[in-house]
Amino acid sequence: MIIKINATEQNRKSAKAAHELFTINTILIHIIGTLGLIKLLNTSMNVAIGLTIVISIGIIFYTYLRTKKAKKNDAYLVYLHWQMSLNRYKILIIAYVFYILIISLGLIIGDNGVNSMDGSSITGSILTLLGTVPLFFAVLVSAVLGSGSMFNAGRGEVEQKFTQKYPQ
Repeated sequence: MIIKINATEQNRKSAKAAHELFTINTILIHIIGTLGLIKLLNTSMNVAIGLTIVISIGIIFYTYLRTKKAKKNDAYLVYLHWQMSLNRYKILIIAYVFYILIISLGLIIGDNGVNSMDGSSITGSILTLLGTVPLFFAVLVSAVLGSGSMFNAGRGEVEQKFTQKYPQ
């Protein structure tokens, strides 16, 4: 059940900022940033995804620090939405761990010199795709969740269960 918290227009804008940063991270950094690195700078997919993960972890760390600050200094609605944004990063972090484990598995297994016709490692290509697909879906789901939360923050709304989990 969604409840509405009385808040000023400024507090609702501040609450939206958490989800705007989250959505920027998912869409601009992950999707557009990865494609830009691959196509414009001609980097490999693994390097491009690795760089976007590093940038994203920096944004996650900033969100963590901003959530701690919001708990002490900001209105309750603002704190709740920063906390919600921070909690949503769990989806991406799980996808990052899975991706890193799969890519590491490729380094352990090796390719034994077996290459495709274009000279790329068959094992490496398969494992890269196996790690990338769940990451891609996690990014898409996160973008949808972030945009929905941005709408709720603009209206001053929060899930009642969330307010019970993080009381004032």
